[in-house]
Amino acid sequence: MRDKSARALSVELGGLPVFAGLGGGAVDALVDAGRLVHLPSNWALIAENTPADSVYVLLGGTTEVRHGKDVLATLGAGSLVGEAAIVASRRRNATVVSVSDVRALRVGYDELNAVFAKHPSVQQRVTAEWERRSAAAQ
Repeated sequence: MRDKSARALSVELGGLPVFAGLGGGAVDALVDAGRLVHLPSNWALIAENTPADSVYVLLGGTTEVRHGKDVLATLGAGSLVGEAAIVASRRRNATVVSVSDVRALRVGYDELNAVFAKHPSVQQRVTAEWERRSAAAQ
């Protein structure tokens, strides 16, 4: 039986636009594969030009996506962070820094791929979000 906090986190993730409508088992698998993290302001979640080791689902707070000194985007609750490098199988192309305290679900690379294998709908959603954001940046 899942504990109360895991169930609440599954409900929270299932309510985010990127995961809305996914079967409960898929969202539960994502929650079970991840770890809830609380990060302080000015914390680098992801560093440019490093290997992809995880993806974050932002649940609260704000981050900036930076390339060098340029701010490319501001992301908040409901956003995926770090999915581009995992979906495209490449190194990180930007640094992501918290600009406020951040609450997020961190899912490691291997754990995420295991979720993808069991729940292809999660991979489809993550890939679609990456494609949507890539198209918007052009």
